[in-house]
Amino acid sequence: MTTASHWQWKRIVAGGVAPHAISVGVLVVAIVGYTVVASFVALGEPDQAAFGQWNAVLATWVFPALTILLTAAAAAWVVRSVEPQAALAHGFAVGLLAAGIGLAFGAADSAMALRFVGTVAAGLVGAKLGTVIRP
Repeated sequence: MTTASHWQWKRIVAGGVAPHAISVGVLVVAIVGYTVVASFVALGEPDQAAFGQWNAVLATWVFPALTILLTAAAAAWVVRSVEPQAALAHGFAVGLLAAGIGLAFGAADSAMALRFVGTVAAGLVGAKLGTVIRP
């Protein structure tokens, strides 16, 4: 059992917040990029229906998938600095924090429940990968 003094709290918080921060950054760049390209192609205001479809795909599929993948990477980064027997606990903490942040800003529906479970699982998978791929 890992005692409270052995937890890497700064890394856990950074690993839990980073997937959302990076995903939001990618989302903003994708939306702005699409808007700029669509404006040049249309020589004016882009088609609002196409813009709405693009945003729906990004928000529904790309953002959650990217957040889950980045959670696994963040958990792998966190566990590189802990003892192997504490790795799963740290990965779980990263996944739980990232999932909790996603839950705070999402709708309470079945898709959010799947994303929550997937994000926590990504933290555990990242912890396992982080212990296997140690420097």
